[in-house]
Amino acid sequence: MAPASEEKMASVCQELDLLTLRLMDQLELLRNKRTSLNQLIEKGWLSLSQSRYSMGNKFVSSLQYKQDMAPSVVVLESCASDGKMAFEVERASAAALMATKSVDHRAVEEIGATEPKLRHRKGPAETIRPTTTEPRGPAPAQDPLHWFGILVPQSLRQAQTTFREGIQLAAEVASLQSSVDCIQRRYGTLMAQKRKLQAS
Repeated sequence: MAPASEEKMASVCQELDLLTLRLMDQLELLRNKRTSLNQLIEKGWLSLSQSRYSMGNKFVSSLQYKQDMAPSVVVLESCASDGKMAFEVERASAAALMATKSVDHRAVEEIGATEPKLRHRKGPAETIRPTTTEPRGPAPAQDPLHWFGILVPQSLRQAQTTFREGIQLAAEVASLQSSVDCIQRRYGTLMAQKRKLQAS
């Protein structure tokens, strides 16, 4: 082997070693975060089931959801030059939601009669003019716990806190997974380069 190719082989091997160590660190961190995320989800569902048990199934269900719900958080993504994605969770405001292009606000379709129909038995017939309603923007940020009443059990508050922590942790897990994928791609490229150098 020529000295130049030996130097190149040494630098490739050194970078492979560093990438291997970095990959092991990232995988261990990813495993720990995934375990924490699973524990948070289990804890949140347990707290939610406890609140359903104490309040009743009818009082903690999807029937209490508002029609004009707006998200309280948004997930922002950014892409680095090496293809690594980073995800960040931010509290959402009504103005920020309107400015965000990625959030899709569809008007809620109302089912049923929209105009009151009255029967006048005596007198001239009056025409009822339909009122035009413009689509409303997202509702101002409101605590979703108020949908279930004012005095909600502590377990429902714990469920909300746990799921909020879970959203933050899920964004971290997604960012770490993207980082691991980038490291694996780089590792594969370097291994192919090392094989070429060994063949020559």
